[in-house]
Formats: sequence, C-alpha cells, structure tokens
Amino acid sequence: MQQKYYAGIGSRKTPLEIQDVMCALGEELATRNFVLRSGHAVGADQAFERGCKAQNGQYECWHPKDDLILHPWAIERAKEACWEFPYEQMKSYTQKLITRNMYQIFGDDKNYLTPVDFVVYWCEGDPLQKGRKAGGTRYAVRTAHAANIPTYNLRTQGSELNTYLKSINFGMPIFIPAFHNEKRS
Repeated sequence: MQQKYYAGIGSRKTPLEIQDVMCALGEELATRNFVLRSGHAVGADQAFERGCKAQNGQYECWHPKDDLILHPWAIERAKEACWEFPYEQMKSYTQKLITRNMYQIFGDDKNYLTPVDFVVYWCEGDPLQKGRKAGGTRYAVRTAHAANIPTYNLRTQGSELNTYLKSINFGMPIFIPAFHNEKRS
C-alpha cells in the first residue's frame, strides 16, 4: 500500500478553536496512517503536530534552520510561488522559510515523487489572490494548487474538506465552527 501524506499548515494567528479542530484532525489522520508534513510553526502547524503525536503518528517537520538543504528544484518552485516580491531580493532566512514550504508539499525527493494528497490550513484572506493577506502559508497553498493538489482553508472550506474526506473513505466528518466556515465572496 502506498504511503499517504498531507500538509497540516497555517497561520501563527489561527484561532484556538480551529487549532482544536486541527489537533483532532491530526489525531484521526494519524490513526489512518497519513504522514503529516508541517513547518513546526506556532499555531496551526503545532496543532496538527500535537494531534499526530498523540496517536504516535508519522510526521515530517521542515524547519528553516541552518542545515536545511535548499535543492535547486525547491528553489525554482519557491520562486514560482513568489508573485508579490522577487525571491532573489529576500533575506536568506525568508528564502529558507518559503523554500521549506516546497518540502511540505513535495517532500525532499529530488524528483518530487511524493507529493501530499491534500493540504489543510487556516489563514486570513485567499492565498491564491495576488496581494491578499495570507502570510507565509500562501506559498505552500499556491504551489499545491499549481500541482493540482486539493487545498482546504478551514476558515472557508470546512464542508468541502468533509466532502473530500468522505470521497477517500475517511468516514468521519470533522466539526468546523460555523462562524469560521463562511463562503468566499
């Protein structure tokens, strides 16, 4: 059976009630042998990690630390995701932050043969619209979207995520508080 991956990411400002949902989802996905890919950032990332770890699940955390190897393919993907500001003009640490998002989506395989099956996140704004407020999460979401990987913002797409999970025989609907599940305008 082929390994299944998902990216559990999002804003450091993710509301606590949504972090609780992320933690529960991380637990459930771990029991179903999904491998979490995350960036270990405070907020959303760590909420998914708490859930995954509670079930002794497998996870890959991509830290933008000094020993993070920036493969040329990952740098090229990162440059493609940078619409607002040229990658080359960013500080070295910012480049690492953005490039690590490519590993969250594709792993560190040089041929990116192990993409995630889907991305779950929370952020303000729409990461697919230029100039919209979405923080660093936007780079991972844009990259996944360009690779036709399903992405679900828990702020606006909770019901769509539940539909997707049912379609892969997940079976368990998750609770998304209604006031964070408004439709996109």
